[in-house]
Amino acid sequence: MPEYQTILVQDQGPVRVLTLNQPQLFNPLDAQSGRELVAALEEADRDSQVRALVLTGAGKAFAAGGNIRLMGELVRSGQASKPFFSEISAILNRSVITLRRLSKPVVCALNGVAAGGGLGWCLACDLVVAAESARLDPGYVRIAVNPDGGTSVMVARLIGLQRASEFFMLGRVLSASEALEWGMVNRVVPDDQVLAEALDLARQLAAGPAQALAATKALLNRATLADLESILEDERRWIIELADQPDFVEGINAFFQKRQPRFGGR
Repeated sequence: MPEYQTILVQDQGPVRVLTLNQPQLFNPLDAQSGRELVAALEEADRDSQVRALVLTGAGKAFAAGGNIRLMGELVRSGQASKPFFSEISAILNRSVITLRRLSKPVVCALNGVAAGGGLGWCLACDLVVAAESARLDPGYVRIAVNPDGGTSVMVARLIGLQRASEFFMLGRVLSASEALEWGMVNRVVPDDQVLAEALDLARQLAAGPAQALAATKALLNRATLADLESILEDERRWIIELADQPDFVEGINAFFQKRQPRFGGR
């Protein structure tokens, strides 16, 4: 099994647990973590001993999305943001497609906040078990960019247009209980039980008929996410353009200065 720098891999019988493992940075989406997640998922799909997966995060966060420290460095240095977003959005898109194409079921153990691209990873899993303290944070509007990681389509189809508009346009952070009420997660459990509950569901899936589950997942993809790849590309194109605008610079500066942004773009 390959060794990864940003992901821990542990097998518990027929269930493989993948843990995003940059807790000091709240498990960001970056070039290395995105590529390693794809590699780890593909390796699990090839392993006949693995019948289901659990995806979780180390520390207080599940995944905080794009590395905002790197974005801040770009803004402060005056460098163009387009190359950064072009690379990172392509990596995110591939990881989301891999999660959905995977023939084996994936359960998200949402141990903490899922923000930005981390929200895409969470919702691309087949089932989501959330800790009581977990939160879903779209975050995008606060730095003047659009949703990515397929979240624009997944969220809209999970909760409907009006709630999706509120979630994204107002940057509304959802608690685990609100996410359950809105239909974005399957279960909410005490924090210290989230991994155990996710493992229990994964073991139930692992004991099921593998080919039937794979066919079911493929059919659900076709029924609800047949246009996922084209929407991912639309999201990528928009975010590259928006990252080149003054409002993005203002959003990043406001984040690090701990103040409300003052947007003025059109």
